[in-house]
Amino acid sequence: MIIEDDHYSIPLLPREIAERLKDKAEWPADVRAKYEAARKQCTASKAEFATWIRRDRDSRMNRTAKQILLLILDCLNFETGRCDPGHQFIADELGLSVRTVERTIPRIAASGWLAITRRGRTTTNFYRLRVSTSKVAEILDYVDGLREQRAEERERRRQYGQRSDPTKLADHSASDPTSVRSHDPTKLADHDPTKMAGKSMNRTFEDEPLKEGSCSESREVTYPREDIPSRESDFGIWIRSNIPDPTKHREALRLLRERKMTPEILRRMAA
Repeated sequence: MIIEDDHYSIPLLPREIAERLKDKAEWPADVRAKYEAARKQCTASKAEFATWIRRDRDSRMNRTAKQILLLILDCLNFETGRCDPGHQFIADELGLSVRTVERTIPRIAASGWLAITRRGRTTTNFYRLRVSTSKVAEILDYVDGLREQRAEERERRRQYGQRSDPTKLADHSASDPTSVRSHDPTKLADHDPTKMAGKSMNRTFEDEPLKEGSCSESREVTYPREDIPSRESDFGIWIRSNIPDPTKHREALRLLRERKMTPEILRRMAA
């Protein structure tokens, strides 16, 4: 990868070798070795550039923008340095409309991945792929932070697996909500609600079974809002402790990260 003016760019074939492409079959061994070394360096740089693109969390770089940028990157010609795919070509390759391509490419440039050279109304644009070193540093820092969080979570799971389940300890974390103790509201101070003043209520029999949904069933488990964790390092343990269905874990993690988890949603997911 080449660094120029605090920007990363992809190395291309050196000019002195590019000028001899016409007699490529007659190249001496040393020139051919330089050509192969430059080609490998370009291929490795394009792969690294593509990795940075996929990891970018810029709101302007949605899935469509990344697909378009990766296609433009793939169109970069190592020998000539040309990178000028047309909007119609991009749309056809990705199954998009030309209008979508025209609307998305300026967003890609605004996010710092492209420099666009316009060459006229009837000529395709020329694209130069470059990204600032500070943007790449932010992307890599974000990735390192996620890696550290996953390592901490794995270590926490390992420790809990060897010792005990923290939700079953008397001193467990306050962020782990427990089931509210259920009670039967029909049994208060040995009082029989079916009798008032020593007289049975009309159309009520002491031995009649209660209908489904009666208030004698256990009260629903409630979850105070303050028990929902806000630190991402606590999400994994909290989800496994409160949501028994593994198929709902991914959705719960998304809601927690977006701060959209509520006691009502948690109650439904934990049911």
